[in-house]
Amino acid sequence: MKKPFFLIAFTFFLFFFLFTTPCTAKQMNILVHPFENTGDKEYSWISAGMTDTVISDLTRIKNISVVSNQDRKKVLEEAKFIFSGLAEEDKMIKLGKLTGANVIFTGSYLVSGDRIRVHARLVNLETGKVENSTKIDGTLNGIFYLQDKVVFTLMGETGKITIADIKSVKLTEQDKKKIEDKPRPNVTAYEWYAKGLEVQDTNPKEALTNFKKALDIDPNYTDALIEAGWTAGDTLNLFSEALGYLEKAEIIFRGRKETKSSGYAGLMMGIGLVYQSKGQLDRALEYYLISKSVYNGLGLQNTADYASLMMNIGIVYRNKGQLDRSLTYYLISQSVYDELGLQNTAAYAGLMNNIGGVYWDKSKLDSSLEYYMKSQSTFDRLGLQNTTDYARLVYNSALLYEKQGKRDLAGKYYRMAYDTYVKSGYSGEWRDKALNNARRLGY
Repeated sequence: MKKPFFLIAFTFFLFFFLFTTPCTAKQMNILVHPFENTGDKEYSWISAGMTDTVISDLTRIKNISVVSNQDRKKVLEEAKFIFSGLAEEDKMIKLGKLTGANVIFTGSYLVSGDRIRVHARLVNLETGKVENSTKIDGTLNGIFYLQDKVVFTLMGETGKITIADIKSVKLTEQDKKKIEDKPRPNVTAYEWYAKGLEVQDTNPKEALTNFKKALDIDPNYTDALIEAGWTAGDTLNLFSEALGYLEKAEIIFRGRKETKSSGYAGLMMGIGLVYQSKGQLDRALEYYLISKSVYNGLGLQNTADYASLMMNIGIVYRNKGQLDRSLTYYLISQSVYDELGLQNTAAYAGLMNNIGGVYWDKSKLDSSLEYYMKSQSTFDRLGLQNTTDYARLVYNSALLYEKQGKRDLAGKYYRMAYDTYVKSGYSGEWRDKALNNARRLGY
């Protein structure tokens, strides 16, 4: 009996589609690792400034993804046990993989008089090898142009390499123009700003003082306003002062007619974070949704920043008790991370824990456990078992097992959570709760 013609045609079409249609390539994800000062310590601030500027320039380029400085620092802090004892080069490669990067922009610099020479390097994380090393010369007074040249040079070299399943990149003239036309601050103000960035994590009060010195020189320096706001609000809990800086930055963005830019979207998310820290969830949500609207208008929904924003909105809705809305935004965040191929990152592990938490709140224990297990397996693959995030996840799993009546398993997980809190250096109430619950169940 002959097969119907339409069945033969469909079979041929299916075969052709499956074996000739390539998998969708993902955007290249770039990590900027701090450039090393190889000269006088007087110029150590350039490292923080250059890292910030290169990241800022890269965010203006279409069709690539960039690891934010905040995400880089968070992974470094959470994974400090992994990095201890590693050589600097090995540490950098490990950091790149933990953040889901495909390539690393890094290098070193030397200041001599008013001259500065940068040795810029491009590292391919697929091979772990340096693909290119280039010397770029400039002056301290012309440091902005020098940093832009670093970006142009490394992007040019990035376009020459091929990485499986990653879209090839090309720096367009439009991209270059966006970078070249950006507002440039006073050089002395930039120095104070970079000195603030340098001590932001170790001495936030000094950092805020340095940002203020930058603003005394250049009151319209939006980067300094944003970092002053972030430091005051996120670290020092000076919420009113923080909002003052951030709202002034918003006025400047509006005056420049830059409200349809990724920078403005990031600023809106930053203001939202301050309101969230204050516990003003409705105000936080208001700014998050403005940020979402800007990203959507720019077509930037397929970026790590957008995924992070979706997760923040999900957190707000969960705290407001609107679980279905929270889950909707969490799942959008997950789909973006999946599309970007960033499932093997610390941020993704944290997101899985959050989704599991929403299902716990909805009393859907099987779904909750599924996501907790996804989170744990990601943390395990990354070697992040000695972190506070991992301890919190394990504690959540213990609660779930006890709810299911699996007391022995719950006891083991409570004890694991306690041991992890101890290893991570955390000494707060959650460590004590984990220990008390473990003992209660005989562990």
